[in-house]
Amino acid sequence: MATIEERVADLEGKMIPDLRDEMRRGFEQMTARFDACEKRFDAVHERFDAVDKRFDAVNQRFDAVNQRFDGVDQRLDGVDQRIDGVDKRLDRIESRVERLDDRTDRNFMWIVGIQFTMMIIFIGALVAAVLRAV
Repeated sequence: MATIEERVADLEGKMIPDLRDEMRRGFEQMTARFDACEKRFDAVHERFDAVDKRFDAVNQRFDAVNQRFDGVDQRLDGVDQRIDGVDKRLDRIESRVERLDDRTDRNFMWIVGIQFTMMIIFIGALVAAVLRAV
């Protein structure tokens, strides 16, 4: 009867050629699969790089739009300041017109008073003339 070591050696001798070929095939398959995975990861990285480039382009466009909005905002601030200046000028003109209107009202009342006084003087003169003639 053979010892355990002899049996293991016998089994090992019988299995090694088939096992080696199978292991080689398995390693080749694993290597091929890892290569395929690596290619897929490379493709994914390329896609992410493309997405990053697109995001960079979008960010550049947003930056350009923000700069344009900043320019528009500055222009609108300038227009707002001009409108404030015009508003102040219109307030001054309105106060002047109100003063002129008040002055015109006073002058009108003064002229009406003079006319009324002149009319009373003429009526008085006419009444005096009529009373003398009688």
